[in-house]
Amino acid sequence: MTDDTSRRHSVFRWTVIEGNRLTVAGVLLGGITLLLLALLVVNLFPRAPGEPLYLLFSSFLGGNLTLITVVIAINQLVFSRELGSPGDLEGRTRNAVEYRDQVQDVMDRAVSPVMPGSFLLVLHENLGKRAQALRETVTDPLDRELSAEIDELVGALRGDVRAVTRAVDTPDADEQIFGAIAATLGTTQAEQLYDLARIETEYDAQLTDEQRELFTSIREHLLHIDVARKYFRTVYITKELSFLSRVLLIVGLPAQLFLAATLAVYDLAAIEALPAAGIVAVTLVAMVACFAPLSILASFVLRLSWVAQRNATVMPFAASEKDYTLFSADE
Repeated sequence: MTDDTSRRHSVFRWTVIEGNRLTVAGVLLGGITLLLLALLVVNLFPRAPGEPLYLLFSSFLGGNLTLITVVIAINQLVFSRELGSPGDLEGRTRNAVEYRDQVQDVMDRAVSPVMPGSFLLVLHENLGKRAQALRETVTDPLDRELSAEIDELVGALRGDVRAVTRAVDTPDADEQIFGAIAATLGTTQAEQLYDLARIETEYDAQLTDEQRELFTSIREHLLHIDVARKYFRTVYITKELSFLSRVLLIVGLPAQLFLAATLAVYDLAAIEALPAAGIVAVTLVAMVACFAPLSILASFVLRLSWVAQRNATVMPFAASEKDYTLFSADE
């Protein structure tokens, strides 16, 4: 990976994945502000109120009012998942408890963690132990092809385990649901399930009972990991959309009020008596306010859409990423 590619990769990961959403929105808005200041320096920024500027602010005022519709739609989406009859709510809870019980049956501990990061970390640690045990079962030097296949499979499994462990085994990632999601988005459970089935089919006569048991255990771990990741993704999207709707209201309402006040002042005949520097300053602030809600919306949608793209398929199927290499965080 060249230095330029590495920098682009780092910028992409921070902008779309790792960066705080409000910080990313601030950077986007800062870039817009710098662009407006550059236009001011080269005398391309309006220095006096006029009909084009009035129409521009009017358009932004009407367009940003759709934020209210967006907020209502977001909250309807979030609340629709939370509301339900007692039977529905009980069913969800019992299903979650049953899933935890199933996971505990394959874990090397009596009680599974409740934090998303720790839960996935324990699952991957157990997966790594099963993979290592599978590798140690290959003792016959004559089974070179089977040994090579198992080594390749175990290498892929342990590679995923190391990547997830590095990403999750930190205090911050353990407390943040998105840390658990981001840690597993680059893993390839579908391909590993395919390799498991292929090896079992092609080398059925050579496999021992111990190896078949380990294959079954590894398959169960992969399925549990995929279910956990998708459940945590659902929880993350719900929390993120709720936070987005609140931030849009907090930022959007003052921005709309400022734009409305600016339009009211521009409509006064006495506006021409104001100092030119004051008019330019108010115009500049008003234009920044126009883009503030859009910057916030863009910063959140970037990560939400990326998470949705990387979770578009359900195991055991896998989607090709070749059509999205320009926007991939793993290239």
